[in-house]
Amino acid sequence: MQKIPLAVLACDKMTPIAHQGVSRLDIRSRLSATRPEDKRAKEYLQRNWGTIEKLADTLSGGKYSADKARKAAPPPQAQGLIIVDQAPPRRPDEAVPYVRISLNGRVVLADSNTGVQLAFLGEIKRLNGERCFFLATAENGFISPLEPETVEKIADLAQRVINRAYTEDQLADDIKARLDIA
Repeated sequence: MQKIPLAVLACDKMTPIAHQGVSRLDIRSRLSATRPEDKRAKEYLQRNWGTIEKLADTLSGGKYSADKARKAAPPPQAQGLIIVDQAPPRRPDEAVPYVRISLNGRVVLADSNTGVQLAFLGEIKRLNGERCFFLATAENGFISPLEPETVEKIADLAQRVINRAYTEDQLADDIKARLDIA
């Protein structure tokens, strides 16, 4: 089978059609030379290009001209003094601790500036049907126990019963007082 050469007649006046990626019009012919009707089609398109653009603008609701102008316009340039701060966010040097008792019974010392947990103090668990505060020590089965100095300060609160007479808020206040937290 013999391969027939293709003649391509290009009309480079076309601009990209919005979101279709067409940048030129190619008229393909199976003849070795350009056919007269292909030349006439190219000339017709070039002569009527203004009408074709108006039609494209009408059909696209003005988006064709806007897209064409946006692509032709140079990118915006920055003016004046531009300051770019690439430093990490600034945080206060000193942590401001507070006692937080979560809904799941975890009692922690947290930083009020960042919300980061500073120390895990213990948990409120059930013991014989009553809710009690358990210190985070190795004896109570905690993997990372509290520092001995902290345990000494709040040791008297260990297994303290939490009920209507002694609430979670009172426990938090007692821990703050013993750890000298304002």
